Amino acid sequence: MPALRIPTTPLFALWTALVLLFLFAPLVLVVLFSFNTSEISIFPIRGFTLEWYGRLAANTTFRAALANSFIVAGATVILATALGVAMATGVHRYAARWRTVLRSASSVPMMVPHLILGIALLSFFNIVEADLSLLTVIAGHSIVAFPYVFLIISARLVGFDPSVEEAARDLGASTLTIFLEITLPLLAPAILAAALISFTLSFDEVVVTFFTTGTDNTLPMMIWSMLRFGITPEINAIATLTIVVSCVMAGLAEIAIRRARTTADRRQ
Repeated sequence: MPALRIPTTPLFALWTALVLLFLFAPLVLVVLFSFNTSEISIFPIRGFTLEWYGRLAANTTFRAALANSFIVAGATVILATALGVAMATGVHRYAARWRTVLRSASSVPMMVPHLILGIALLSFFNIVEADLSLLTVIAGHSIVAFPYVFLIISARLVGFDPSVEEAARDLGASTLTIFLEITLPLLAPAILAAALISFTLSFDEVVVTFFTTGTDNTLPMMIWSMLRFGITPEINAIATLTIVVSCVMAGLAEIAIRRARTTADRRQ
């Protein structure tokens, strides 16, 4: 089958540039205005300043919201990754007949709009009479992140050679030893990628957080509350920090995924 050739005409290059400009221009503007000396986000930019970042550093509400975001994202990584790895491994080993059905079912939280998911979670917490707090936010974020972890780990397990585990079992290794010494190291790059993606999803989540949070705000919720008074330089600074964290985590996740693919190709 002949390889697919991407046209390199000037028109195609122009179209690609326009698409990239449409996608990234708003982010670039947010970053630029976060360093603008003017309190109004308009051109021309009057000067360069770090004043707005200094105000954020001195803002106790911002520090508390940032700490809450890291707490929620960290707990989400642990919970979603543990559940995703356990389910992906179990489905791959013991549910070959139901593999497709279970993978489709696990993707439902990814396909359902977050608005509907948030309302459903709020109704559930009301039924069980659970007080809204960071714990309920962690539960909601874990549901959002779980499908991504499951699918990433499942994709890695597709190229996994079961004969390695069978050989270890024949040599007398227990199931726990096999998992810790063989399976887990082979899944490590995929687990790292899934964990980083989970962190990014949780750190940026707004809709589910809105329906599941109590009195403790996360960083996206703080931004949402500040928008009632208009777009201020502090909002641009917070958004810039969020963009930086998200880009770093996404970049690390991409590196981990590529390493996992490279390791799988070498073992085949």
